[in-house]
Amino acid sequence: CTGIASSLEQSVFSPEGAELMLPSKSETTTFARHEFCNYPQFLKKASLTLGLCRVLPSTEHYCNLCTSILPINVLSFGKPIIKQKSNAICCVQIPIVGGLLAKVNPHSADHGCLSFTWHQEKNNITLVTEIAGNYQPALAGSRIPVPCWRNMLYSSTQRLLHEYVMWRFHGSVLKEFEKQCLNDP
Repeated sequence: CTGIASSLEQSVFSPEGAELMLPSKSETTTFARHEFCNYPQFLKKASLTLGLCRVLPSTEHYCNLCTSILPINVLSFGKPIIKQKSNAICCVQIPIVGGLLAKVNPHSADHGCLSFTWHQEKNNITLVTEIAGNYQPALAGSRIPVPCWRNMLYSSTQRLLHEYVMWRFHGSVLKEFEKQCLNDP
């Protein structure tokens, strides 16, 4: 593991006002699972990627994030895995299994994953996303320690794009949840 691809994003949502009614725990779990498991589909939003990416089903993996113009597989994702965490309403991990941006070690089964966790304490909801496991960006290469120029290349490109996408994903999930709270009788 290179250590340069660690990432942890956290958003807190505290609904205010009498018109917002939080759904039951089981409804919230269902909502969070649906949103987290559909993260790859979120990536194909034209407003997010300017139409430059598409998500295609894969016979070898769960799905591939590809470029729209050329058939380049940017990232391959495995099937989402539902995890149990004692302090979370929902936790989903989506394995990263290949693609141009991922360096895959053929001697390891763990190539890293995107982890999505939903915590809820009374009216405070915390959405946490992170790159977990042994994800190694291809831009970092295979030398450890990572050469300074590769670290700068990754940090000024792929890492920034990941942070932007996760910021948008958090906003999208919390906006959908707020709609659900407003529509819940």
